[in-house]
Amino acid sequence: MTGTGAGDNSGIRAGGDIRIDSSAVAVNRSTATTGAPAAADREAAVAELRAAARLLLEQVRTHQDEYEDGEELVEAAERVEAELAQDEPRRGVLLRWLGFLAPGVAATAAVAGDVAAIQDSVASLF
Repeated sequence: MTGTGAGDNSGIRAGGDIRIDSSAVAVNRSTATTGAPAAADREAAVAELRAAARLLLEQVRTHQDEYEDGEELVEAAERVEAELAQDEPRRGVLLRWLGFLAPGVAATAAVAGDVAAIQDSVASLF
């Protein structure tokens, strides 16, 4: 993964501890690719994806007033988080809500990039 400078706005970060970049999810110094992971790797990737969804929800809430449909976007992010909390998250449901979120958050490049990264991860994991 590249770009860890202060001016780099792509990817989700929480104190620099979590990052999604293309099809890889990283927490601290560990990385889980979203190709065809082994069961343990898949579980780790899903856990990291859940953390990323929580951070995405926080970002959407933070920028809610900047979006035309802010309340609906927050609800969509909540639904993504709730679906990922399931034992067997449903790919179609996740992609549908992420697809709703993507154009709505386009005004905030960092959030839009995060939605796209989560979509890629969901498509690869499930």
